[in-house]
Amino acid sequence: MNKGEQNKHTEAITIQAIYEDGKLTPLNPLPCHDKEQVLLKVVRQSNVEKSQGLIKGLDPETIREVAGSSEFSVLG
Repeated sequence: MNKGEQNKHTEAITIQAIYEDGKLTPLNPLPCHDKEQVLLKVVRQSNVEKSQGLIKGLDPETIREVAGSSEFSVLG
């Protein structure tokens, strides 16, 4: 299969997964066949991104400032 044919069949999807005991486990089923090879790009999700939408009315920058503030730190 040449590169042009390969690109016609490439479908990119974004999923969430948990990394545990050396394995990535998708949080939802994937549209893949058993033993199908896939290309992964791992992007770590920050706590700000994970919590986005939980506090209504605050923009991501304000949440980032609060999360990084020593006033609200749980680290001491």
